[in-house]
Parts: sequence; structure tokens; C-alpha cells
Amino acid sequence: MRIDITSKETIVESLELLANDLILNKVISINDSLFSMIDLEVYYWFDLHQDDYARGVKHLKPFGEFEAHRYGIDLSLGNQVGFEFGGILICGLYDITNAQVLPKSEVKNALLNQLNMGYNRVELVSHKTPWSGTFKSQRMKLGVAESDNQKQFEKSYYKFLAKDSNIFKSYKGKETIFRNSDLTDDEIEMMLGYKLKR
Repeated sequence: MRIDITSKETIVESLELLANDLILNKVISINDSLFSMIDLEVYYWFDLHQDDYARGVKHLKPFGEFEAHRYGIDLSLGNQVGFEFGGILICGLYDITNAQVLPKSEVKNALLNQLNMGYNRVELVSHKTPWSGTFKSQRMKLGVAESDNQKQFEKSYYKFLAKDSNIFKSYKGKETIFRNSDLTDDEIEMMLGYKLKR
């Protein structure tokens, strides 16, 4: 799927559709292991969508390829600096093979540990995931917004998460995620099992 760059609105819609599709209908397949993406943050810069937070990483890979960097692993959204660049940062995975939630601090190692010496098969494949839906929240740990373009995107709902209460039983930062989400108080209480102080 490509991003519709006709307007800022079509870009935002495309990014949301892409993130939802990745969480609900795609998995990362590495050799014999499957990983569902459950927590994604979108960073994308284009002339009509100048999210300066996308500048935090030097994007080298073309659209659709995996890219490792100091913050984790991205699915690249382009590498044409000055035209279109960015990535979808994988902040959480669900190891389907071992039925285990993997927070951001474990994502890179979990994926790299599946690699063998010699030939490896790493793919993004269509696969129905166990999640019934998604919800949005604000990206985390962006730092202080220094430019107008950062301030404009500071509180954007560009964090996409699988909507399943079992994921969040011991998920790091869950209260911050829910406090800054697009969910109602009743939905949050259903997901967490308790009322969240705002």
C-alpha cells in the first residue's frame, strides 16, 4: 500500500489505514517464527505533512523494507530526503509462536535472535491476527518540541495499538498510553480493569 500524498488529510488517512492493516492483517515471519505487531508509532515527512519528528533517524531503506537504527526497528516509509521519508517504529510485538508479549526494549533482540548463520527468510506476510481492532494514542518520549512543525505533530494520534486487554496486563507505560488515547473512560476501564485517573 502506498501513501496518498494528495493532501494532508489523505496522508493522515493513508498512515492510519497502513498501521491498522499491519496490526490486524500482517505478521513478521522470520524463518519459522511469527510476530504480530501490536504497538506502532508512525513518523512521516512530506511537503504537505512536515512531521519534523521523522528527522530523528536517517532513513536509508526504500519504502516497505525493514530498517534497524538506534531507536529500534522501522518499516520504512521512504528515504527520499527533501521529498518523502519516515518509518513505522515497531514498539511492541506479540510472539505468536511462544504466545508472549514483547515490549519495545525486547523487539530488536527478539527479531535478531531468530536469524541463523547463512540463509534467512524475513518477510512481512498476510496473516489474520487475533486482535479485534485497534486504538490510537499519542507517540511517547518525543522530547521537547522545538520547531513549529514539531509542535504541530506533538500530540498527534500516531501511536497505533492492538485493542486487546490481555496485551496490557503488564505492559510498560500502559497508563500513559491509555491516558493519551482516543478511547473513552468506559473503554479504558474495560481494557485495564480499573478506572484511570486523568
